[in-house]
Amino acid sequence: MKAIFTGLNGTVAPEVAKYFKAKGVEVIQYDRNVIPVDNEYEIESFLKLHQPDLFMHFAMGTPQWAGLLAKLSKKLKIKFIFISTVSVYSGKAKGPVTISTVPDAEDNYGKYKRTSEDTVLENNKDTYILRIGWQIGIKPGSNNMIDYLYKEMEKNGVVKASSKWYPSCSFMEDTSIGIYDAITNHPKGTYLINSNDSFSFYEIVKNLSKIHPILKVIEQKDFIQDIRMIDDRIQIKKLSERFKSL
Repeated sequence: MKAIFTGLNGTVAPEVAKYFKAKGVEVIQYDRNVIPVDNEYEIESFLKLHQPDLFMHFAMGTPQWAGLLAKLSKKLKIKFIFISTVSVYSGKAKGPVTISTVPDAEDNYGKYKRTSEDTVLENNKDTYILRIGWQIGIKPGSNNMIDYLYKEMEKNGVVKASSKWYPSCSFMEDTSIGIYDAITNHPKGTYLINSNDSFSFYEIVKNLSKIHPILKVIEQKDFIQDIRMIDDRIQIKKLSERFKSL
């Protein structure tokens, strides 16, 4: 199997690519410095050259670019996967979020991702939309929860974390497994990939402090929200399993 990945200079795509390679998938980088995002002819030529089975779109970029990639993937019979986010939900609806919850985010990032999803589906109804949560990395240095927590420690000497906020989140390794499961074992559609089965943000940070003892956490109760995504179709290790082994 062969897959083209955008976003390999980002946070999540490199981890997913590593897992896919371990599964025997040949990973090819879409380099925006070489292949433009708005030249249909050059993109199509790139796809025809490599003839991938999968197109994995992780990168930030315009909805128009995502739509063009979806359109060309449909034309060339390539399975197209758009990596979206829990941020398409505002959190106003009573959680947890399910596949029937309507995306309603109105902040700039959430609206951008909602528009991108819609544009992709307008161009390719066979697209996989995979919504993921906040990623838990191994160490600071990239856009993940551990990096955020270390920065909070550096700035404030403590992490203030709400025991009334239940975020969607997963260790990146588990996200990779969930993504692979969704596109290899399930039909086209929208899927929610999240490991948090029962933990508040305060409890998550307390557990992470066992392997990152630098973290000092203070409980807050001022932010109340349950934005956990629940999708029993996806096989993914739960935080309860992860934290049991810490």
